[in-house]
Amino acid sequence: MTATQDGPATPASDAAGIFEEGLLHYRRGDAVEAHACFERAHRRAPADPRFMSYYGLTLVLVERNSSLGIVFCDQALRTSGPEPELLLNQARAHLALGQRDYAVKTIARGLAAWPLDPSLKLAQACMGWRRQAVIPFLPRSNFLNRWLGKLRHRFSRRLHPVPEFTPMTLGLLPEDPPASE
Repeated sequence: MTATQDGPATPASDAAGIFEEGLLHYRRGDAVEAHACFERAHRRAPADPRFMSYYGLTLVLVERNSSLGIVFCDQALRTSGPEPELLLNQARAHLALGQRDYAVKTIARGLAAWPLDPSLKLAQACMGWRRQAVIPFLPRSNFLNRWLGKLRHRFSRRLHPVPEFTPMTLGLLPEDPPASE
């Protein structure tokens, strides 16, 4: 621990500094370094939901430890409630595991609690959710519904362009981290 200008550093303030360093690494795309920082921050303040959530996310991304990573993301949400940042981390972890349905449900749960949050709305737009059939009393596979749905899609994209879905859009990394030997 280091001393600050106001006095000795506390484990929580030290953990916060390590966590911020981890966020910088994560935003630059360096998941391995971010994971190390998040792990140290989580060990120093294990009850902090943000530290727990990001550590769980990087466990999934870096170590491919799906069970423990999802447990940490879930526990962070149970501790703090449905906060947008924590919900996005849980959705990112599910997407990294190829569990798109769980990610969609997580984003929907976040939008129910935070309907105006821009990060959740962007995640919803990037994931490309299905809309209701144009003619609801006809099956989705009906020729008219398919044709009208394509028209609606074409015109809505022209009026409201949405950024293309990429793993970086939701904070996933473009490449798998190098395997450590």
